[in-house]
Amino acid sequence: MKIRYSIRPRGLAGAAVALAALLLLGACASPSPAPVLISLPPVPRPDAVANAAAAPAASAPAADLPVLAVRRVGIPEYLVSRRVRYRADPSTLAEWPNTYWAERIEIGVTREFTSALRAQLPGWSLCESNCGDRGPVLALNVDIVPMDFMRAGGQLRARARIVVSATAGLSRVLQTQERAYTITANGDTAQAMAQAVSDLIAQVAAQSAALIQATPAPAR
Repeated sequence: MKIRYSIRPRGLAGAAVALAALLLLGACASPSPAPVLISLPPVPRPDAVANAAAAPAASAPAADLPVLAVRRVGIPEYLVSRRVRYRADPSTLAEWPNTYWAERIEIGVTREFTSALRAQLPGWSLCESNCGDRGPVLALNVDIVPMDFMRAGGQLRARARIVVSATAGLSRVLQTQERAYTITANGDTAQAMAQAVSDLIAQVAAQSAALIQATPAPAR
């Protein structure tokens, strides 16, 4: 009696295992998509504002201008993250997939705000963290809370609180204003959200500049 052994099924099974292993290795070797890095676009400045800012700066020495201390703009803590976040519903935040801020969002917001404010206050010298030997006569504090991009509606909704204080002697509040903003985005992308944030900053800077101009500068 002859007994025959067949190794063909085992060979097919081995080939299948080898093929699966190769496919798995190929999937692991596939490069992951590069992360998307988002930065705030420069705050738009009307030509009229830019031209008005340039003329006095050329004629008045900076040492003769009153100094305004601009504090870091406050934004919601839940937005302070490398991931770009939006509001999915009243109680839930979500993140754009594989998308990150190229710099700390609170740093970018403060820089663009100060740049826009400087263009609209040619009669002032602005300083941020360090004013040097020249003491500021006014201090500006801005908090933008909330600052939520409502993706479902394509809108950035925010409320800004602007406080102008005197710095000479005991610091005291001179002016306070609050205002709500609704900015409609130009698309359903993280880039459109970033543009809406820049548009918001431009409007808050314009309101802040008007409040500074309406505040009599205390004697230095």
